[in-house]
Amino acid sequence: MKFSKTQSEFSRDGAQLGAIGWYLGSLLTLILGAALAARHYPGGFDWAYTVASALASRKHNPDGSFWFSGGFIISMGLLWPYVSSLKQNLCPSLSSAANFAIGALRLSLLCGALVAAERLFIHHLSDWVYKAHEILALLFFLGLYIGVFILLLQVMRRQKIYVIPVIVVASPLLAIGITQFWLYFDQRELGWVDTSWRELGIPIWLSFAFWQWLAIGCLWACLGFLSFIRLGNKST
Repeated sequence: MKFSKTQSEFSRDGAQLGAIGWYLGSLLTLILGAALAARHYPGGFDWAYTVASALASRKHNPDGSFWFSGGFIISMGLLWPYVSSLKQNLCPSLSSAANFAIGALRLSLLCGALVAAERLFIHHLSDWVYKAHEILALLFFLGLYIGVFILLLQVMRRQKIYVIPVIVVASPLLAIGITQFWLYFDQRELGWVDTSWRELGIPIWLSFAFWQWLAIGCLWACLGFLSFIRLGNKST
């Protein structure tokens, strides 16, 4: 009986290490792609006042767009088995809401890959389908945000030991999400964010691009945090 339990623990440890490997591969691919794309960006890339999609734009970044688009597609692909591992490791111990969260994450990965593919193969999809690029990008962020947030809440309810870590990682995510939506709907009279905002003296905290990059970082951190969570079997 003890041997069986040990074998089970070894199996779970191996699955957890595999999940961390998928996550780190995705993270490093995304960082490398962004860094190489930014290096080729005409005039240098201003992270605070330039949105992420500009790195993948063949119009704005003709020599470097391939790096970010290609890296993003690969990153989304590497996250797919990672999300599957979360479903295997977390969902049996959590409520049915966790399965909805996994579905939201998978929808997010699909939309993220489509956004990158659109930038890689199509000059501007919104010229063909009204607001198609914006809709896909919004679904990517919403799916990732909703999926991560539901899983964190479910984990916090399942084991109280995770309350403080979840609050630490989720609070910035909630604040960023609220701020992004407020800026998206409230700053339209300023026009779309670009580097001219810096010259106009518009503060960085009004820049949608700044909050977008911060949100990407927080979302990836929260997603990675989920791989370190160990839950026992759900009590009956």
